[in-house]
Amino acid sequence: KEGVLCEENMRGVRFNIHDVTLHTDAIHRGGGQIIPTTRRCLYACQLTASPRILEPVYLVEIQVPSAASGGIFGVLNKRRGIPIGSELTAGTPMEVVKAYLPVNESFG
Repeated sequence: KEGVLCEENMRGVRFNIHDVTLHTDAIHRGGGQIIPTTRRCLYACQLTASPRILEPVYLVEIQVPSAASGGIFGVLNKRRGIPIGSELTAGTPMEVVKAYLPVNESFG
């Protein structure tokens, strides 16, 4: 349920268990004995997988008049955005700028 880095809820995670050795006596095979051990094992598996936290990023598409595109690139640089492309719209003075923008920088 909890991740190793910041105790966040994990989603879309699957663990394959290849081998298990349980105690021969049925009294020792209850959930109180198995669940904590399994949790510690899965926690160790997560740590050995070299986890990392990624910053969420938007793919933004900005339509702007060609004369104002310099201002857009300035704002993107100030907000840690990464421009990935710029296209002129045929027959109009508009330009479409595509960029990656960190979600945290997109507010305010």
